[in-house]
Amino acid sequence: MPLLSINLSLLEIGVLLAGAIVLGLAVYFFITSRKSLKETIEKTNQKVTLRPGFYNSPTSVPSSIQERTITKEPQHPKKAPAKIYEEPTPAYVPLKAKQPAKEESIDDLKQTIQQQQKLLNSFLKQVEEIENEGREELELQNKHLEKEIENLEARLEKKQAELEEVKQQASMAERMADKIEEVYQEFELLQSKMATLEKQANRANNLALELEDTRQSYEQVHKDLQRKTEKLEETYAENQRMQQLMNTMEDKLAEANLQRQQLHKKVQFLQDLNTDLQTVSDTNKKLQTELRRIGELESMLDMIAEERDYLLRKGSGK
Repeated sequence: MPLLSINLSLLEIGVLLAGAIVLGLAVYFFITSRKSLKETIEKTNQKVTLRPGFYNSPTSVPSSIQERTITKEPQHPKKAPAKIYEEPTPAYVPLKAKQPAKEESIDDLKQTIQQQQKLLNSFLKQVEEIENEGREELELQNKHLEKEIENLEARLEKKQAELEEVKQQASMAERMADKIEEVYQEFELLQSKMATLEKQANRANNLALELEDTRQSYEQVHKDLQRKTEKLEETYAENQRMQQLMNTMEDKLAEANLQRQQLHKKVQFLQDLNTDLQTVSDTNKKLQTELRRIGELESMLDMIAEERDYLLRKGSGK
């Protein structure tokens, strides 16, 4: 049962981690989309708003003229005063030119929001698919573990039944031993009775019939005793056989332990021998290298001796 709970918890943790990762990605994309949306809206608002201090200039248009120009279409100005309408006209033309750009940016934002909503929906679908797959795997593992538990319970019941049978046999053997003791006691009692009856038969001849009856009863009891003794011998033989079987099993176990110890000693000996051989091989390699060096030195000494002899001969010849 604890193994079952551990497996389930690990699978659930894996599914939850996958779902949390997907959900975190979705939340991250949603937050970034909101930030980008705010930034674009702020940029468009900054583009639409006029420069500060524009209307404070001496050539700027009054507020009444500004409202009239924004709400209504621009009318052709009168000839007088010409200076008031000549300078502010360039300030209003960019305002109307920037309004389509604002609408285009809003449409782009709507499209990005729709795309991000599609991404969120796809992420949510993936999370649902992962959860469904995890549930199916959990159900399959639960079924498999339930089958294993049923098999183990069946084995346990079988072992318990065998244990009960062994206990019943032991109790029956104890009962048989008690009955045999009772039979022995009855037999001793009958023997004492037979002795008294024999004494009475010697004393009087009129007790012959009673003696015959007692003999018949004795024979019957003797037969019963023989049957019970045979059963006792059978049970004793069975007990001896079981004892011998147990002794053989113990001998086999002791022999197996002895073999295991011997094998362990052999393995240890082989390991020690291997280490010794390794050291011997290392020393042999060192000796071979030393012998090579000695051979090289001898060859060098021979060459030096030859050169010396050559020089001596050359000096004596001169």
